[in-house]
Amino acid sequence: MIRTSITGKLNKQGFTLVELLVVIGLIGVILALAVPTTRDILTVNNLKKVSRRIIGLERQLRAEAVRDQMDYVLMLDIRGASYYVITSDMTPEKKDEIKKKAIKFPAGVAVLDVINQKDEKISEGVVKITFGRNNVCSPVIIHLGENEDRMTLVVNPFLGVAAVYDQYVEISPDDGFGRDTAKRGESSAL
Repeated sequence: MIRTSITGKLNKQGFTLVELLVVIGLIGVILALAVPTTRDILTVNNLKKVSRRIIGLERQLRAEAVRDQMDYVLMLDIRGASYYVITSDMTPEKKDEIKKKAIKFPAGVAVLDVINQKDEKISEGVVKITFGRNNVCSPVIIHLGENEDRMTLVVNPFLGVAAVYDQYVEISPDDGFGRDTAKRGESSAL
């Protein structure tokens, strides 16, 4: 593009200083808006990602069970640090096929144990969490860990995930799911 300068002569040298400053300013504004989002995506720890994944999966399976009028079962493989979902009407062959495609947690994240409604602490094997067509699920307390970090998810049979703790919390089903009798006020209810 050929420009005419104030003196009337042709100017073939490029952009003015003002134009360059405006472009640099716009790039700065865009970076200022994008960097916090990108930083959060890159620095969020795997334990929180897994807990959000389980919370989202719980909500999804609860809704799908009611919508499809079919029981869904979340299978948490404690030793394998993975999970998969089956339905009540699947054949054993289909269940085995889905089990082979279990979704693994990120490296280092483990299910430490699960406490069921009978107040049994299960730390080995596969735990079944059933989501019924009547919008009721198996009440459980899930303890997750990564290195020294711990999280506790409390799944209420009627309310879904009732509490999330950023630590390992001992809660008895008799005390009520979602209520910590030892340390009140440290949960973040969803």
